[in-house]
Amino acid sequence: MERVEREALQRQLERLADGDRDAFHPLFVRLWPLLRGFAARCLSREEAEDVAQEALLRVFSRAAEFDRRRDALSWTLGIAAYEIRSARKRRQRRREQPAGALAERPDPAGSPEDAAVAGDLERELHAALAALGPADAETLLAYARGERPDLPGATFRKRVERALERLRGAWRLNHDRR
Repeated sequence: MERVEREALQRQLERLADGDRDAFHPLFVRLWPLLRGFAARCLSREEAEDVAQEALLRVFSRAAEFDRRRDALSWTLGIAAYEIRSARKRRQRRREQPAGALAERPDPAGSPEDAAVAGDLERELHAALAALGPADAETLLAYARGERPDLPGATFRKRVERALERLRGAWRLNHDRR
């Protein structure tokens, strides 16, 4: 938000805090897209609209509590952030998911075809690892498990790099028919 708009927001909220009802509409016009966009960064579109409305209600109902020494933008965004957090907690307590989340989430088991392809790839990987020397295979397995032998970091990285290059070579022998 630019400085001029921020100052206008400050003046309008101060006017509303003083009881000037004419400041309500311009303040609403200025805050609605701002709070809706802020909420949309954190929530689904449907939830963002509801949360932005709740935040506006809170801003307007608490306008008399606004302290002129505070920044109006920060104050309103703080109220909106609290409403966003409350909406998330409500959803978490109810174990709700946003609309469409179930359709987007893939089946963790996967299809039988995916399982067959994964099994084939795993067998091929084990065959390629068996074609490597024992030191290379052990280095790659330790790397895959997140283990690091008692070696300097640079030495282990170089061994992993060389073992991966040998594994690529073994894989190409069986799979790249170029």
